[in-house]
Amino acid sequence: DDSADLIEFMGLAGVGTAECANLKGEHIDFDAKRITLYRSKTDTGYTIPIFPQLLPLLEKLKASAGIQVGQPVFRVRDPKKALTTACRRLKFPHFSPRSLRRCLITRAIEKGVDFKTIASWQGHRDGGVLIAKTYSHLRNEHSENMAKKLT
Repeated sequence: DDSADLIEFMGLAGVGTAECANLKGEHIDFDAKRITLYRSKTDTGYTIPIFPQLLPLLEKLKASAGIQVGQPVFRVRDPKKALTTACRRLKFPHFSPRSLRRCLITRAIEKGVDFKTIASWQGHRDGGVLIAKTYSHLRNEHSENMAKKLT
């Protein structure tokens, strides 16, 4: 399903709706293991690695001819309705497309990825200042795991 692929991509890549809407086949470089993303409002590009968890989805899309030069990778432009419906059906709390980005960023921080690297993955040019300010909170589970290191 196109909506499911888009939502999965957003969660695994940690990118937003605008970046996905602008993603074309030629922006995915399997050889270099990089994806170039473009923001609509600034029309500036930035690259992210093809994360290990993202590769199976990209390979599936490539095999089904979903990744072609000159063509959008995703036909669905707005994942909100599909995401709301999926959350309701699965009895999950409401998630927005932005929630998917936040999940990846939070996990990266908890895995020890530095703010500067995460910022570059988000197309930020501030060296990680915004990421540090926005995501300085901790999940309880992570806090408890860090506390165990003190013993």
